[in-house]
Amino acid sequence: METRPYFVLGDCFSNALVGAFSGWAGIVWMPHALGFWLGMLVSMAGAMAVTMLLALTLLLRWFGAHEVMVPTMIGGMTANMTVCAIAHHHAMSPLDGAWMGALIGLGVLFITYIANARLTREA
Repeated sequence: METRPYFVLGDCFSNALVGAFSGWAGIVWMPHALGFWLGMLVSMAGAMAVTMLLALTLLLRWFGAHEVMVPTMIGGMTANMTVCAIAHHHAMSPLDGAWMGALIGLGVLFITYIANARLTREA
């Protein structure tokens, strides 16, 4: 993965944005009347479709395909599933979901950087 400041800041921005959107969508789009599992699947499908469009139209242009797609897609799924699970049992506002999603997205990016460093060192 690229380590120049422009790309690191772009990765942080991309993952925080995708995580925040996915966390927000986990609360706003999850139809609680469907139950936990079906509601989470509906919310995750909607969030991932919009996130894919965001990445393909906006983020890939400046930050590169592999560097953006892998961490943002994993971060988006993780943020959406985590926020949906918590929001199903505890009342959360959409803003809380967005903050939690952004932090989860940045956490996934951090883990991705560590995994990449270990894998390329061993190769």
